[in-house]
Amino acid sequence: MIVSRLGGKRVLAVAICLGAAFIVGVAVQNYKATTKLRAENKQINKQLAAMSENLKQLTAVAENLKQLGNLPLAYAETPEGLKLVPAEHGVTKDDLDFVKRFRGPLLDLKTNFETTSPRDIKKLLHSSLLAEFERDPRNLTLAETKRRAFITFAMLRVNGSMPTYEVRDTVPNDFKSMLLGTSGNCSDFTIRVMMVAEALGLKAALISANTPSLPGHVFADVYDPEEDTAYMLDANFNVLIAREHTQGRGFFETLLASNQVDQDNFSRVASVKALPVYFRYVDPGEKGLYGTPLTASYINEIRSKREDTWRQWTSQDLDDLVDWWKRIPDNRPRTLAEFEVYLTKIPDEFDSSGDYAARLRTVAEVELPEPAKLAQTK
Repeated sequence: MIVSRLGGKRVLAVAICLGAAFIVGVAVQNYKATTKLRAENKQINKQLAAMSENLKQLTAVAENLKQLGNLPLAYAETPEGLKLVPAEHGVTKDDLDFVKRFRGPLLDLKTNFETTSPRDIKKLLHSSLLAEFERDPRNLTLAETKRRAFITFAMLRVNGSMPTYEVRDTVPNDFKSMLLGTSGNCSDFTIRVMMVAEALGLKAALISANTPSLPGHVFADVYDPEEDTAYMLDANFNVLIAREHTQGRGFFETLLASNQVDQDNFSRVASVKALPVYFRYVDPGEKGLYGTPLTASYINEIRSKREDTWRQWTSQDLDDLVDWWKRIPDNRPRTLAEFEVYLTKIPDEFDSSGDYAARLRTVAEVELPEPAKLAQTK
């Protein structure tokens, strides 16, 4: 009995030991598994944290990209210096440097117009512009030939000589103001570029347009006999279109004499040079009192459309142009000499364009009103 009891106790003890060992083994396994899970969870948490940080960074990048469209990308000139503005309201630094090259009066502001004859003024214009042109080798890159580059330079200098755009109905009837005035609109720019053109030996006519593409604008039709090349010069917006080998005919004389197919072909292949231009100040005149005046930012916004506007205009608006001339006789093409009926202070020395505008009027089948005819025969 005693042995049996002892044997039973041993068996029980062994069983207890085995059970404890099993429990310990299971606990160890569970501990290892738990430790592994904790490590994996820790790693997962690190990855989640990293992903969260990456998401924050991506969100920040996306927000920056979203705001990029609103960042100022151009320069505007202010009394405090250059200011960053939205692209459509300013110019790039390169364009601004280009525009600055051509700023300044065409003649010394101290030039005495009372004691200097108009003929000498005309010679002085030519010699001064030629000296300026040759002083800077970069000017030769403005066009394919030296002569054309000089004409392009002259247009740019006219633009740079009138820093303030002024809204007004008439050009001041004063010779000095016509050449050296610092404010004006498209009519002022055109009268000035025509004076410069005649000083350079070119023929010129003023073109007034009120058509769908150009609802109220004035520019010059110019011909260079030296290279048999006709030009459209818009000194207000620094746009130039050249047409070679016109056989002595003007730009619009050639254009109106051609058929619709030829007009469309020219519009498509013409080299429309829309050179850098920048409007800093605009004087609204009396219009600012009664309506919404033009602003520099508004005019600057339409610069990017210049080439498309002129291509469209040279093919689609010509009938409207002639119709405008027929309806409003005072807006028909004229030379400087023919403008004396309105601007009596234009000197007789600016009369070298002869019948240049008359030939264009003949093609358009319009004539000058009677008062202008009388002035023409003086």
